[in-house]
Amino acid sequence: MPFSAKQKKIFVVLTILICLLAVSAIWLLKPTASTTATSNTPVVTPAQTAANAPTLRAQSPLKAHGPLPTLAPSLQGTQIDCPLQVDAQGQLVLTIGIRNCFDYFLSSLGEKTEAQLIADIRLYLTSTLPPTALPYALKLLDQYIAYMHARTQSGPQSKTMTPDSLQVIVSAQKNLRMQFFTLAEATVFFGNEEAYDQYTIDQMRINADKSLTAEQKAAKIAGLIDHLPPTLADSVRPLMQYAELQQLTKDIKARGGSAEELHQMRESLVGSAAAGRLDQLDVDNASWQQQVDGYLSAREQIKASYSDPVSQQNAITALRNQTFSTPEQRLRAQTFETMHDSNIKP
Repeated sequence: MPFSAKQKKIFVVLTILICLLAVSAIWLLKPTASTTATSNTPVVTPAQTAANAPTLRAQSPLKAHGPLPTLAPSLQGTQIDCPLQVDAQGQLVLTIGIRNCFDYFLSSLGEKTEAQLIADIRLYLTSTLPPTALPYALKLLDQYIAYMHARTQSGPQSKTMTPDSLQVIVSAQKNLRMQFFTLAEATVFFGNEEAYDQYTIDQMRINADKSLTAEQKAAKIAGLIDHLPPTLADSVRPLMQYAELQQLTKDIKARGGSAEELHQMRESLVGSAAAGRLDQLDVDNASWQQQVDGYLSAREQIKASYSDPVSQQNAITALRNQTFSTPEQRLRAQTFETMHDSNIKP
């Protein structure tokens, strides 16, 4: 059923409001200082030491020395995502960039056949890598394609979404990967994915544990995040924390929990500094809501007092300008007007 103009307006307004609130909350969760690593950092296994770890060739991105494939229409105009690296001996360095390269081309499956895309990847590797690195890259490509085929033929997945059913699926996928890759290869290609899957399962178990308080759940989930690989934790921590804050805050408020309990939960999950900022945000939001409620009440009185639409709108505009001091506040107030008129609670 097509949306009416009014419904479309309400949808757009709500989307903007939700996005603004989410971005604000995530920004409040950011630490004052942080360090990030690149997603293409080579993985050094326990067997490697500083003395025998690979020395990367001191050069910028590898330059093509042969013809490059013609990209599928959806990829044309994009930068080829193939951050391949070789060491000082010209050997391919095992990084997630290799899998990213394969996935970049394979993402256009449907525009080209699988055989065409595999040929494109082989051509790119041949035209970019030195002869010393090429054989291993082609071998990894063959392994990756074989694994992808096996994964699609591994049978139907469970339709239930319990921690136990998901654990079975994740374990089966991990075992399948080990049939095609060495431990080092599987760790580099799928380590972050497996860590995130396990985090999701453990998080579900914690949230389902009714013996834990909200504060205890927050502390356990924060511990899970801290044990993720550093690059993965840094990139997803704000979103994870925001989702957990939303759920745990909802649980606490639903059963009439105190502000102190809410603060303790936040402190356990995001630390004292961010918890303090969120507490202040509660105060600010309560003050804002009180201001909006007063404005909407006065607006209703104007609507009841003026029969002429033009005079009514002029009076409402004057009230809005008097109540809210900045253009941003006035725009946000208009969002609440739309929600109020449509009987939608914020």
